[in-house]
Amino acid sequence: MTLRLRDGVPVRVRPVVPDDKALLQDAFHRLSPTSRYRRFMSAVKELSARDLERFTEIDYTNHMAWVAIDENAPGHPLLAVARYVRLPHEPETAEVAVAVVDSHQGRGLGTLLLGVLSRSAAGNGIRRFLAYVLPENAPMTQIFRDLGATVEFERDVYRVYVPVPEDPRELPKTAAGRVFAAVARQYAS
Repeated sequence: MTLRLRDGVPVRVRPVVPDDKALLQDAFHRLSPTSRYRRFMSAVKELSARDLERFTEIDYTNHMAWVAIDENAPGHPLLAVARYVRLPHEPETAEVAVAVVDSHQGRGLGTLLLGVLSRSAAGNGIRRFLAYVLPENAPMTQIFRDLGATVEFERDVYRVYVPVPEDPRELPKTAAGRVFAAVARQYAS
C-alpha cells in the first residue's frame, strides 16, 4: 500500500521479505550512531548475517515487520521498519520496535508504520505492545503516550505498554490516534 508522510511524500509500505537483507543493511548504515543506539540500546556498528536473517525471515504471525520504501529514489531504499515479536509467556503481548532513517525522522513515518503494525497485531490476537524506550527518546515516548500507553521507569529505561485495540474507533483522539485510525481505514481497503 502507498501511504503519505505529513509533507505529502508517498512511501510504499509492505511486509518485510527475506530478499530485503541488503535493503535493511543499507538502511542500518544510514542510521546515525544516536539512532542506532536508540533502536538497539547499545553501540551496534553492523548487522550480522544472523541478524539480517532473524529480521527478514519471519512467520508474519508471532513475528511481523513492515517496511517503508522510497519507490521514487534510485534503488528504492528502505526508509523505516516497524516490527513486533510476540512474547511466548504472554501471547497477547508483543515487544515492538521502530527504526526510521535519520533523513525521514520527524515526518510521521514511524507513526504510520506503527499504525499498520498494530492492525497486523490486532488481527493476530495481540492486545498490547511492550516497548523499551530510552528516556532521551522523548518523541517516541510521546507518540506512545498519545496512544494511551502506560510508562514505567525501570533501570535507566522506560518500559512502555501500548494498548492495541481490536476496533480502531477505540483509539485515543490524539494526533497519533487519528493517524492510526486513518491507517486502519486504508489497511482495511
